[in-house]
Amino acid sequence: MSEKLAKLRMQLIVPCYNEEENIPLFVAAAEQNLREYDWHILFVNDGSTDNSWGEILRISKKHSRVHGICFARNFGHQNALKAGLEEAWEHHEADVYVTLDADLQHPLEFIPEMVKAWRGGARIVQAARQDEGRKISLFKKLTSKLFYGVFSMLSGVKLQHGMADFRLLDHGVLEFIVSCHDKDFFLRGLLPWSGLRMELLPYKPHERQHGVSKFTVRKMCSLAMTGIVGYSVRPLYCSIILGLISLIISLAYFIYVIVIASMGGSDISVGWPSLIATVLAIGGVQLFMLGILGIYLGKLYMEHKGRPTYVVGARTRE
Repeated sequence: MSEKLAKLRMQLIVPCYNEEENIPLFVAAAEQNLREYDWHILFVNDGSTDNSWGEILRISKKHSRVHGICFARNFGHQNALKAGLEEAWEHHEADVYVTLDADLQHPLEFIPEMVKAWRGGARIVQAARQDEGRKISLFKKLTSKLFYGVFSMLSGVKLQHGMADFRLLDHGVLEFIVSCHDKDFFLRGLLPWSGLRMELLPYKPHERQHGVSKFTVRKMCSLAMTGIVGYSVRPLYCSIILGLISLIISLAYFIYVIVIASMGGSDISVGWPSLIATVLAIGGVQLFMLGILGIYLGKLYMEHKGRPTYVVGARTRE
């Protein structure tokens, strides 16, 4: 391996939530797999309820390559990523930045492949998870495909299946990220939206050694909604289409009632159940459209408040 590659400065940005047992294993894996680089780890403790922050403090006191910041409470995975990237930018300590999770499912031994792609000219090297041969529930597979499919269709930003938060970024990309001031930070959508040169690399994830996944269906839905609303107004156009469809159905039903009444072949009162169903359907469509408008207005309201998206309660270095 060349001297140039050996001197590459690398910052690992690692959000963690209740990963007390995995944090020391993560540092050990970095020591084993990243010997060729001048690497540092920045853990972002996202309001963990276990002793994750205690482990970060303990290791940082013995290991000069390990640093950490601790949120005052849980602000979410994407905000933890944002905080880590902004902290890394403030200290300017690396040539490349790798974002990955603390649960060791993102293999650190895959990082040299990402560095190779970066040296080949890619500004962003995005790892794409391959699930073939893994024991994953049917529900998890379906919800994952639905997430990427719905987001790509409604947001206008193409997301490949398996594109999670395991990626390598160069310094210029980090500068672009910190220049954005989105309240609803969604890095998976922001990077493809930017148009910066990106290369996808397939990888096989490891099985989780300790703990359980924190990415629940509710969080997946919330993340999808954040991305869709943050990167597109297509849902508003969808509400217009739904409104037109309901109007056409209503007019068709109105014409049907007039025709039946003029022919005198049926008692109009027989149609009351279907009429009530139609009214309820139209009301449901209207409430749906109002809900979409409410989400966009709510986002504008929260943006206008200007509150920070996270609060740092402690750092290993001041």
